[in-house]
Amino acid sequence: MKTALYGGSFDPPHLGHLAIARQVLERFAVDRLVFLPASHSPLKEGLPNATDAQRLEMLRLATADESRFAVSEFELKKGGISYTVDTLRAWRRQEPDTNLLFIAGMDSLLTLHAWREPLEIVRLCTFVTFRRPGFPLPSPDELKLPPDVARQLLAQVIDGPLVDVSSSNIRERAAHGDSLVGLVPTSVADYIATNHLYKTRNPEPETRNPKPGTRNPELRTMNSQELANKIIEILDAAKGADIKCYDVRGKSPITDFNILVTGLSSPHLRALVSAVRSELSKAGVPSYRHTG
Repeated sequence: MKTALYGGSFDPPHLGHLAIARQVLERFAVDRLVFLPASHSPLKEGLPNATDAQRLEMLRLATADESRFAVSEFELKKGGISYTVDTLRAWRRQEPDTNLLFIAGMDSLLTLHAWREPLEIVRLCTFVTFRRPGFPLPSPDELKLPPDVARQLLAQVIDGPLVDVSSSNIRERAAHGDSLVGLVPTSVADYIATNHLYKTRNPEPETRNPKPGTRNPELRTMNSQELANKIIEILDAAKGADIKCYDVRGKSPITDFNILVTGLSSPHLRALVSAVRSELSKAGVPSYRHTG
């Protein structure tokens, strides 16, 4: 059996996702294409997001008319940050004889070198990249991977369908009550309207300096080295590139570690910062100041 895995936030799933999925079915003679909604997408934007259950239901509605489409709850049930290599390993254990494809966009290919165990990812699957219309094909050097691996990956780049639509634009339109006709399946548009999704912005959690003499109890269990490792893990999951950590303990009066990361664009950089703040907040570690 030939199975294609198509991961993403799908918040919401739209006609562009479905066009890519149908192209994979036909071009690669795939027996089954599995949509894998991620349990946690680090690249969050300012508009509110649907819940895991809502995204799952929208995917089921969007894929109902194609028998070769399936929707998996694997990453939702696993919880935490989604690492592609872990998902591929788990799939291989369950279906060792399956010919496995993984579907990605050009932005993912360009940052693949910064993902967790990129060479293992390439070994475990056929990594198929869809190139948006007009997007230039990168050179092997730009992928920052071994030359033979880079050439292999570039040979698996195909042109995506001419569908100019994005989930962020759909959320923006839904927030303002604009029509979603021609952007999402009718069943998904009805679900968004019925459940009033994306209507209001989620206010960013307010952070305050702790009162004198008080301290978050979580901070007692996380030293500066552990905190640096946690931040690197978050940035890695958020597809940050060229992550570097400099140990300046004893050399700087204000910090123990400096962590540098490269983003693909200004929105990506803002998303990286948001991912770090969000994940640390869940761990009980406040962010005292954020500029830029």
